[in-house]
Amino acid sequence: MSARRLTVIRTGARVEGVEAELDTLYRTARERCPDGFPAEETRELPELRDAVSLAFVERLREGITARTGIPATHLSLDRFSIHGCGPVSLHDDKHNYPGVYFVIVVVHSGRLGVVDAKASAERHATGEILLLDPHRKHALLPEGRTWREHPYERTHSPVRDEADRFMFVCFDVPRRLMHPRFRAG
Repeated sequence: MSARRLTVIRTGARVEGVEAELDTLYRTARERCPDGFPAEETRELPELRDAVSLAFVERLREGITARTGIPATHLSLDRFSIHGCGPVSLHDDKHNYPGVYFVIVVVHSGRLGVVDAKASAERHATGEILLLDPHRKHALLPEGRTWREHPYERTHSPVRDEADRFMFVCFDVPRRLMHPRFRAG
């Protein structure tokens, strides 16, 4: 029997002791990037790079390593980014991110949750660590919905409702380093 490939891994772990800084980062994003949370797409927020200290990113790396066992050497500072979005329909990002998996720390979840093509959305906690295979179909949906129940928002307009905003920080990790974690069976 062949192993099944996973799309989203909810590790059940959170980076501890950074909640206040994550909240401050989200508040800063609301002020500096009011249009940085579009529906149906994820937007990188480079305007926030100066709002994140190297010491904070190091604490995130240490927390991810301590809680998941992912070596800190896999979490390159050069591959760290900050993103915002609203709800996003089922899609994959293989074309945009051909050689990586994502290690995500949730900054703000609202009522949204990342799901694969089979699950109903469950909201995420601040600081929650998620692993995502961008090559596989996934969505970001309101709690309780499946991708089939989510109407596509054609305008890609900025999302203003806090409950429908999602923000995360991410380390892009080379696929060869994370591949075994995404095999189940």
